[in-house]
Amino acid sequence: MTDVRYFTGSGHARSIALACAEAVGEAALPLGEPLRENAVLLLIFPVYCERVPPPVAAYLAACGAERAAFVAAYGGMSYGRALYDAQALFRGKVIAAAYVPTEHAYTQDGYPFDAAALKPLFEKVRSGEGTTVLIPKGRRHLFSGAPGLRSRLGVRLVRSSRCSGCGACERVCPMHAMRAGKPNGRCIRCLRCVRACPEEALSFRLSPLLRAYLRRRRKNETRLFL
Repeated sequence: MTDVRYFTGSGHARSIALACAEAVGEAALPLGEPLRENAVLLLIFPVYCERVPPPVAAYLAACGAERAAFVAAYGGMSYGRALYDAQALFRGKVIAAAYVPTEHAYTQDGYPFDAAALKPLFEKVRSGEGTTVLIPKGRRHLFSGAPGLRSRLGVRLVRSSRCSGCGACERVCPMHAMRAGKPNGRCIRCLRCVRACPEEALSFRLSPLLRAYLRRRRKNETRLFL
């Protein structure tokens, strides 16, 4: 028995979660939905600034699951040590984990997610058995320790005159960081507000430095820990 849960900002992790759920014969649900007793948690989330997104970090520390598998989606740049950190936050046993490349939320390069690469992970999740996996610490970028600041410096949210003040962005923001279409210091630039705006009044702009960084050759590596 598997409970598939996901966190998503731009929508990529949700698409991956739907594919994972189909592979294990379950439904994909967002964070916050209750877990079934004795189910294996299959958690899908994006890598932000080489780290675990704050809402996912809080969930891992409090979810109460005894066994879990993690799928961390990254946009072809660097995944840092997000899975290592996720395992440290989780109080149960991690029986499988994977880094999977997907389209980058800021470049929208069209890179497809390959569900077939996760077949060994799905098999282990369905069995529900296995010892705790060893996830290496890995390397992180010099500025990955301040993801909020790094995001604010690199990504600017722009509100146009089409904003009607409907509050849709406030309702969907996982960090409760939006007020009348403007972010405060808690914003993690996940772009959920941009996707949710019914007036298409929100957009984003990248700094020249971040644009240059994102032009680097992307990594297409899937890494499994079983």
